[in-house]
Amino acid sequence: MTAAIAIFDDESSVAFNVAHAIASLGWRPKVRPAASSDGAEFDAESLTHIIFVAGRAPAAEQAAMDALVAARLGQTALIGIGNGALALALALGATLPAERPLSPGVVEVCHDGCLSFGNLSYRFRAWTPRLPRLDPGDLPDGLEATATTPAGALLAFRHRTHPCEGVLFHPESSGTPDGLRWLANVFGVRT
Repeated sequence: MTAAIAIFDDESSVAFNVAHAIASLGWRPKVRPAASSDGAEFDAESLTHIIFVAGRAPAAEQAAMDALVAARLGQTALIGIGNGALALALALGATLPAERPLSPGVVEVCHDGCLSFGNLSYRFRAWTPRLPRLDPGDLPDGLEATATTPAGALLAFRHRTHPCEGVLFHPESSGTPDGLRWLANVFGVRT
């Protein structure tokens, strides 16, 4: 089955970069601005994946993301990238700490080797935006940690029962050399 991908965007510049990275792998994602969408157009499309990107978390259009996650969880693979992953986690019941101690930059990712991380080195470099420090224990019961920094800060999660995952790094960034392989894995294991 061919992946049919939509990017749900709060009009950050991240959507442009993510769309071009996905297109470089041979897929043609459609970008949908969250501000002008109620998510209903997704019902008319046979989407396999919805990618959430955001300039910050909570997202400028967090209520629209919450509604779309509630409507599509279990029906369409949901993927969060960077702050879009935090917005996805918020929609699934996570809370963010008040402080923001993780600065933007390159971090080392240590992962569980499952699904989207399947053919990546156990430790690889990735670029992250400015993020709150979350620990795996900060996730609600329905989510599980799939990657952390060596010091234990959360970098990725997945839903325990539905095709839904988020990465707090940016796979489309040149600061994430293995990022395109991660994206290819997402569309390969989730279709």
